[in-house]
Amino acid sequence: MYRKVIALCLALLLSGCGFHPLYGNRTELIEQTAAIQIQPIVGEGGYQMELILKDRLNPDHQQISKKYRLTVILDKPTYINQSIRSDNFASLETMNIVASYQLVDTEKNTVLISSSVDSNGLFNLIKDPYATVVAQDKLYDNLIHLMADDIATHILSYFSGE
Repeated sequence: MYRKVIALCLALLLSGCGFHPLYGNRTELIEQTAAIQIQPIVGEGGYQMELILKDRLNPDHQQISKKYRLTVILDKPTYINQSIRSDNFASLETMNIVASYQLVDTEKNTVLISSSVDSNGLFNLIKDPYATVVAQDKLYDNLIHLMADDIATHILSYFSGE
């Protein structure tokens, strides 16, 4: 009996908190983001970022006329040595990537969003060059994924009015 009352009270409290999922059953939001044409993204991780953005902004892969244009410029990663061993070789490096993006309403020819995101992470430089390259590539993929998620979240927040 007490469990049912507690569950009911929790349900009532949570329903009034203002939380609502970004994707939820908001067909208008999904139709707006599905109307975004994503320009080809130049760069090593450009195609990967483009696919992630298409998946995030148009999860149902709807074929509707495009009202918006998203342009993303992906900079080359920069590297900074973080740790120097006693033999004067770096053992840890930071990778930083910046992506600038702009969302344009093509009907009104106005810029809706103009911003940039950056992401960074560390990877080890070890004696085995293959292992170092694998760690560097994995970090690059992870950073591209994080930045694409940030861009999609910003666009979804814009269209949902938050």
